[in-house]
Amino acid sequence: MNRERAATQNGISYSIVRTRGHRRCRSRSTMWSSFRAWLVLFLLRFAFTWGQYEYLQKIVNILGYLVPTEKNWTLPDEKGVWIAEDITKAKKEDLADRIAASDIVILWVPGGGFRMNLGSLYQHTFKAWARILESDKQIKCMFFVPNYRTSPEYRFPAAIDDIKETYQWLIETMQVPAQKLLIGGDDAGAALAIDAMYTHALHVPGAIFASPYTGLEAGGESWRENMTNDWLNAAALHPEGGAQPFRYLGQNQKPLSSCVPPRMLIMVGGHEVLLDEAGYLAAAGREGGAAVTLFQAPSQVHLFSLLGFVFGDMNAWQQSVDYVASFVSDICNKRT
Repeated sequence: MNRERAATQNGISYSIVRTRGHRRCRSRSTMWSSFRAWLVLFLLRFAFTWGQYEYLQKIVNILGYLVPTEKNWTLPDEKGVWIAEDITKAKKEDLADRIAASDIVILWVPGGGFRMNLGSLYQHTFKAWARILESDKQIKCMFFVPNYRTSPEYRFPAAIDDIKETYQWLIETMQVPAQKLLIGGDDAGAALAIDAMYTHALHVPGAIFASPYTGLEAGGESWRENMTNDWLNAAALHPEGGAQPFRYLGQNQKPLSSCVPPRMLIMVGGHEVLLDEAGYLAAAGREGGAAVTLFQAPSQVHLFSLLGFVFGDMNAWQQSVDYVASFVSDICNKRT
């Protein structure tokens, strides 16, 4: 009986030690997550507002160590980087087969205030989009992130020309059918994608915009109300040394509504300074006859739908993943 009691006591003692150990691990994990979130936001704010252009991409590289990535999901190519599961070792013939077997290819124009390219930070979110599309919707999806030229080293319209050339390269060289090519963009990348569609008549069945900066309402109500809530501020957006990548805003020009794709998904946080711009973009899309879905996540900040798994509300980030899956699925269903 004493042995049983001793064994029981040892078992209880072991359980207590193990539980305390788990609590310590959880506490350390929570502390690291909180510190990582603070550090990512600090570095983003610093990179967006710092004037030393030559160091900006180095900061993005540092951010890459703080944001989870998987090397087997990326394949560099002449115009940018492919992102898809187990694509790293794909040879030319294998890549052609993957493209042919895919249901959707998303050309994503990453933002970065016109001065840097944040595309390398979004792999985790693109992975989540691809996984839910395949598991829940039986849709195979690939991404292509272009390496476009940035200011101030390259002046406007260099970035627009790069996006146009990438679009043509995907269709003509990589044999991506136009009907399964979507375009997307975040931050200033949205302005570049829209300008490319507007100026060069890039035809796509749908577009996805995350925290879009479009110049439609710069300095408006949400800029004033959310300046203390968002990590982004007016100093973070530099329209290429005075040249304006917003040709769709010019007077006596054809309206922005004339170039919108048939379907649009716009995701924005309720605490973003760009909140009103997202609303104006949605209105322009509807004016042009597009079916527009606007997902506004309360209390979320700039880029929550792409980096919210690091610094935002995981539920809001997961909701954005679900919205993308439904949006892409609807486009595929309309096509069949």
